[in-house]
Amino acid sequence: MTALSFTQIEINGFRGLRSLNLDDLGRINILVGDNNSGKTSVLEALSILCQPQNPDEWLSMVRRRDFGGLDETIVQSLRWCFTQAAITDYETLIEATCDFKSYGSFPLRELSVKYSEFMGVPNSKEMRHSSRRFMGRDLAVGEVMRGAELLHIPDWTSQNFHLEPKSLSTLKVFEDFYAPSFLLGKRKLGYWLDSKTLTPYSYQLNRTQLRSQSKQLFEDDSLELLKDFDADVEGIRMASFSGGRAAIYIKHRKLGVAPLSVFGDAMRRAVLLAATLLSLKEGGILLIDEVEVGIHVDALTNVFRWLVDAARKRKIQIFVTTHSLEALDALISASSVQEEDDIVAFHLSQTEEKTECKRFSGDLLHRLRFERGLDLR
Repeated sequence: MTALSFTQIEINGFRGLRSLNLDDLGRINILVGDNNSGKTSVLEALSILCQPQNPDEWLSMVRRRDFGGLDETIVQSLRWCFTQAAITDYETLIEATCDFKSYGSFPLRELSVKYSEFMGVPNSKEMRHSSRRFMGRDLAVGEVMRGAELLHIPDWTSQNFHLEPKSLSTLKVFEDFYAPSFLLGKRKLGYWLDSKTLTPYSYQLNRTQLRSQSKQLFEDDSLELLKDFDADVEGIRMASFSGGRAAIYIKHRKLGVAPLSVFGDAMRRAVLLAATLLSLKEGGILLIDEVEVGIHVDALTNVFRWLVDAARKRKIQIFVTTHSLEALDALISASSVQEEDDIVAFHLSQTEEKTECKRFSGDLLHRLRFERGLDLR
C-alpha cells in the first residue's frame, strides 16, 4: 500500500473528544458509533489538521454544522469546539486549549490550538474589513464587545522542510462579526493537505457541485458511475442556457441535455462524490459525513466500489461516518481479498475518562460482519 498522509492521529480537548487515538489508519476509514460518540468531530479535527497554519478553517468548520446560518454568535460556536470551555457559563471569559498529534507522510507532528476570550473594541481596520453583520445590526464605533483569538502552534518534523519548526498563525474574531485573519495577524499557508468535506446536505446544492467540479469529472471513470444509476446517461456537461451562471447538466439518451436538478438524489450525490474526489490532488483527504445519505440501499455497493477504486488509483485517503449497517457492509464489500487491510472500521464510544476506540480491519472485519453477523455500529 502506498504511503498515507495520516497513519495515526491523536485528539484531545477538541469538542467532546478526549485522549482519542486512531492508530494504523487505512486508505478508507469508517467511523461508527452511537449518536454523540464523536464521529463528526473526528472529521472536523482532520479538516483542521489538513490546514494547520490556517485558523480560518475553524470558521468554515463551525458553519458546516449550521449551514443555514449560525444559531449562536461566532464566539459561542468556537467556544463549543473546546471540551473544557463548553461547561463554563458564557458570562465568564475563558481560555482553553486542544491538542492534536499526527503521523504519516504529511510532515505535521503536533498542533496545539490556544483559545482565549476578551472584551474589546474593534479597531478601524477590523470594522472596515468586517465581513459579517449580526442580525443586520450596524456596529457602533467604539462599541465594546466580546472577542476571541485562536493561536495555532504547529510542530513539523522533516529535515528538508522549508518552514521553521514552529510557526504561529492567529485568528481574531468578535462576537458579532469577524475580519479576515490575513488582515489581522499572521496567516501562513506554507504547507497544507488538499482536503474536501462533504456533509449530509452537500448533494442538494448545485453550486457546491459546480465549485468542486474539475475536468476529470468528464472522464470515463465518473461516467461509468452515473450509468449505474441510469443506463441512458451519455455524458456530463457544464452549460448555461440562459446566459447566466453555469451549472452541471447530464446528456441523456431520452431527455436530451437535462439539468442535474431533474434527477434523483442518488444521481446528484454520485456527481458530487465524483467531482469532489477527482478534484483532489494526490495524497489529498476526502471527509464524508453520513456517507449513505441520498443513495438508495440497492446502489450503495456500486457507488462505494467506485469510491474505493478511485481513491486507490488517485492515492486519496478517505474518512467517512455512517449510521447505516447497509452502508458499512457495502464499504466492506468494496474491498478485494488482496487489499482488505485498505479498509478499516473504528468504533467510537465515550466513557467518563476518555473517548474509546476499537479498530477492525481485514479478514477480521469481514468475518465479524459476514460470518458472525456482528453489528459493529
